[in-house]
Amino acid sequence: MKASRKNRTRQPDKLADPARPVRRRFAADSVLAISLLVLATVLLKSVIFAPIAFWPVAFFCLVPWLVVVTTSSHPRRVYVSSFLMGFAFFLLNMFWMSYVTGAGYVVWAAFLAVSFPLMACPLRHWARRRRLPLALGLPIIWVGAEFVRGWILTGFPWFFLAHSQYRVLSLIQTSDLFGAYAVSFMIASVNGGLLDLLLPRLSSDDSTTDGVARALSRNRWIGAGTAALLLLATLGYSRFRLGQDTSAPGPRVAVIQGDYPLFVEMNRPRKSASEKAERYFEFMAHAAADQPDIFLLPETPWHMYLNREFIELDPETDGIDHRLNIAWSRRWSKLFQSWAEEMNATVVTGAFSLEPNPPGLRSGDLNYNSAFVYTPGGASAGRYDKCHRVVFGEYIPFRDGRLRFFYFWLHRFVPLAWLDGGKTHEYSLTPGEEFTIFTTSAPSLGGREYRFGVPICYEDVMPYVSREFTLGIDGGKRIDFLLNISNDGWFVHSNELPQHLAVGVFRAVENRVGIARAVNTGISGFIDPDGTIHDLVTDDRGRYHGPGIEGYAVASVKVDSRRTLYTRIGDVFALVCMVLWLLAYLDYFAVRALGRRHEEPTEEVNA
Repeated sequence: MKASRKNRTRQPDKLADPARPVRRRFAADSVLAISLLVLATVLLKSVIFAPIAFWPVAFFCLVPWLVVVTTSSHPRRVYVSSFLMGFAFFLLNMFWMSYVTGAGYVVWAAFLAVSFPLMACPLRHWARRRRLPLALGLPIIWVGAEFVRGWILTGFPWFFLAHSQYRVLSLIQTSDLFGAYAVSFMIASVNGGLLDLLLPRLSSDDSTTDGVARALSRNRWIGAGTAALLLLATLGYSRFRLGQDTSAPGPRVAVIQGDYPLFVEMNRPRKSASEKAERYFEFMAHAAADQPDIFLLPETPWHMYLNREFIELDPETDGIDHRLNIAWSRRWSKLFQSWAEEMNATVVTGAFSLEPNPPGLRSGDLNYNSAFVYTPGGASAGRYDKCHRVVFGEYIPFRDGRLRFFYFWLHRFVPLAWLDGGKTHEYSLTPGEEFTIFTTSAPSLGGREYRFGVPICYEDVMPYVSREFTLGIDGGKRIDFLLNISNDGWFVHSNELPQHLAVGVFRAVENRVGIARAVNTGISGFIDPDGTIHDLVTDDRGRYHGPGIEGYAVASVKVDSRRTLYTRIGDVFALVCMVLWLLAYLDYFAVRALGRRHEEPTEEVNA
């Protein structure tokens, strides 16, 4: 007896491959066609972000990639090309990261690029099997992916579709409902709606079955209607919000900006702490003519420790080798306090905090990235320790505890761990324990008191940080404005600077708080609660981005009485999108399993 397999038949799957007739007219099947289409999306998506920020392109930049995802009959090519598209995009637009770490820049770009094939799979399923409009599916899946990217490995909420619109006030006001994700959702819906309109034209030939034709025709109108409705609702809500008179001038703030690029290589020429301090105090003296209520310096304008625990150390008795640092830090602290007294103003600056010999820990010191607030008549400076640290940029995991050996292994691969003349040192920061709120009076407004928080550097990128500063126990606001101090000198004068500013706009709109930001190398200035950017530090030619730009700007930071839905509920909307994205995957696997049952082969046994 010899068994042979014959008549291997495939049962028709009514859910499978409804886009098959699309291939009769057009399908992105060839390597050349796929390459050109994904390259088009890389280029289109690159021009929508700062500094180019050609915002209209955002509304169709994803369409070429979507054509590949929905029409190609080669899934493997779709997923590989989607990854390569994301990899190319991040390599092109995150080049500024290479100034700090070349290897890390490439690895991080590859890691972020994985999200594109992960989106492509449920999008194909949504369009090809479920025959649903992409104007609904794309925004759900896209926002879900943005949410994951904003949290995984401490988060990278950068290059959101919403960020392309940071100067278009009439399109970003919905951020106070569901965060920047609301704007991304609307833009993604328009991209999906355009593809819904395009697919019937790609598939209109004699081979199109009645069922597929009806589905494509239905999706065309549903998709276009959904996208148009979201766009109109966004415009209407934004017009309503922009028409409200709820903002008022707050304290006058002098933002002080130096231009001191930082480099990992120790042999690069650099200014001394004394030279930097002299320059900053010079700018402060010029700004004093405008009688600001607050002088705002960047994150770590020069190397110093200002915490009381460090300044009060006695090198002779405490056994700590920081004699010079202690002497200089005492000097800077006295200067800041005397400046606050003399000018009758608050001084806010970034600096390090160091607490030596912590009990119960194997590490030698506790290091913090801190903001210090000096007020007239204050006994000592107020202090906030940065809570959200950037992994590998500000700390290496496993510093303390039983896995410390793994920390030392990771330590070998981090460029910032080799700054001390070729010798390794432990630079990991300890996180703060609370989002501290400070109070200051404004002499320019009759001594009225205001409350504020000081997010440090990358913290103004993380949506939850500004929300934590803003949200009170009763659901109201516990601050009047935010003061952001940053040091973008690590990225020289690259595109990171305007991209950082663009992201900060959404923190202002989400919580309806004014923001003043002082940034080493820039971009320093003010953001109103409606997202308006103004009074940037510029050079004589009006440039606010580039080498040689330093100085100060004085303006009132706006305060706004509105409470927002986003401040109350946070990222619930984006979380729901992520859950729906995962459910789309479950549906995909369920349909594939069902399809395999329908494809069981038949066998004949011959004698």
